[in-house]
Amino acid sequence: MESIYNEGILTIKLCGRIDSNNAAETEKEIFDLIETNGAKGVVLDAENTEYISSAGLRIILKLKKATDNSKVINASPEVYEIFEMTGFSEIIDVEKALREISVDGCEKIGEGGFGIVYRLDDETIVKIYKAVGTDTIKREMNYAKQAFIKGIPTAISYDMVKCGDRYGAVFELIKSDTLANAIMKEPERLDEYVKKYTELVKIVQSTDVSDIISVRANDLYRKEFEKVKDYLTETEYGELTCLLRAIPDRNTMVHGDLHARNVMVQDGELMLIDMDEIMCGHPIYDLCNLYFAYKVLPGQRGADYTAKYFGMSMEMCEKFIKKFGEIYFSGLTSGQFKTMTDGMEIFAQMRYAYARLIHINATSSEHGIPRETLLEGAAQILKEAVLPGVDAAVKTLEFI
Repeated sequence: MESIYNEGILTIKLCGRIDSNNAAETEKEIFDLIETNGAKGVVLDAENTEYISSAGLRIILKLKKATDNSKVINASPEVYEIFEMTGFSEIIDVEKALREISVDGCEKIGEGGFGIVYRLDDETIVKIYKAVGTDTIKREMNYAKQAFIKGIPTAISYDMVKCGDRYGAVFELIKSDTLANAIMKEPERLDEYVKKYTELVKIVQSTDVSDIISVRANDLYRKEFEKVKDYLTETEYGELTCLLRAIPDRNTMVHGDLHARNVMVQDGELMLIDMDEIMCGHPIYDLCNLYFAYKVLPGQRGADYTAKYFGMSMEMCEKFIKKFGEIYFSGLTSGQFKTMTDGMEIFAQMRYAYARLIHINATSSEHGIPRETLLEGAAQILKEAVLPGVDAAVKTLEFI
């Protein structure tokens, strides 16, 4: 029996069959290893385990009672089924062995800060995460499931996979396409698609998720903007703080990245994907991100960037956000609409500064840019494009 001890955790590799014929011997070996190492937690690696009987399950039950934390990893489908059928998966954490896949030759649907989405076949897509572990992926999968139960149309992942040295989540989306692709293929249906999209956005923004999500948008923004405190005058930082405090806190969902490549069209219906940034907060956080994505970024990065990350031409991005604003804010007078538009541009610039701040460590390490330079750049955006329009931004909140 092979074992590895590291920082209080003992990993033991189980092999072959564990049944009444060898259960007593296996139990003694496991508990001798625990005592020898003084382990506080035990991980049973079942990669090479063919079968486990009730006698073997009783060992695991004793293990669960004897250690602070223990779990089973790399269980084959057959072994995992035994844990599920006996109810042991409710007693101890059991992880299935991950299926290995390749995305070589697969169509790239979209890319975000945390992962890349590929089309595997006509029925499934996979999101390959860039630099996160399985716990983060499980959390996103759970968020999607809970959001679906609450009535938000979203894709449910049914499998976690491994792709090289990265992990991914597989979603069943039969003969679907991204909203961005659908719009580019059928531009004459733009109004129809944007109307459905706006309805989806409003469902998201009216759904209370405080019982499943503890992360709050207000807290995240305040935390990030604290980074530039030393790069603003006391008066400037006070104005920024006042703007953030003016945003009411709410328990409704903020998706965090609602652009049209994170929305799938299936049988004429829209559903969300990419739930790794969801949080609780005011709708302005999703709205400012949309205006940032479709108004600020195209002007900053150009046509190539727009096509690569949002799947639409600059012209279509402009049409999309214009039509969205008309539908979302329908009912406003022309004067009110102008006030809203002016304020939304300020919030979009605020989101631009925020985006610079949340990626500051990665950008600094990847491109060798001094952290101070990046902080100064974010502060400059706030000084030039946000702080002069704080009053206009606050007025926008009256219409949301």
